[in-house]
Amino acid sequence: MTPKLTYDVYIAASPDRVWSALTDGGLTEQYFYGTRVKSSFERGAKIDYLAGEMKMVEGEIVSVKKGKALVLSQQFLWDDKVKADPASQVSWQLEAAGEATHLTLVHDGFTAENETFKQSAQGWPVILSGMKTLLETGKPLKLPAMS
Repeated sequence: MTPKLTYDVYIAASPDRVWSALTDGGLTEQYFYGTRVKSSFERGAKIDYLAGEMKMVEGEIVSVKKGKALVLSQQFLWDDKVKADPASQVSWQLEAAGEATHLTLVHDGFTAENETFKQSAQGWPVILSGMKTLLETGKPLKLPAMS
């Protein structure tokens, strides 16, 4: 069985606001480990996450349903261990839930529990918590430095 990471979170914000948090580099910079997303968000387009001028993640938009779903093929680049791993796939699904949004993230396409899988398992809870905090309070989540 191939490994897969799945997360469900409810955010007290509209799907449009959560979509903006996924696609607006000024917002991703506040919760996605300081990286700014850059893409046209059209099927087949490139997508990058940049820390200043340094590319931390590069990929391609596999499919997009504005305000509802985004599927990416991504290669992580921040260290030599993850650079050696093959690309994997990240799927974001947004669904209205009353005055909130039910966000489901699935990260799969791994060939094994490789370094990308291990680092992603630690990173996604921080990213999702950061997004939720930012959208619900208007302030970035402040955590102690992680080693």
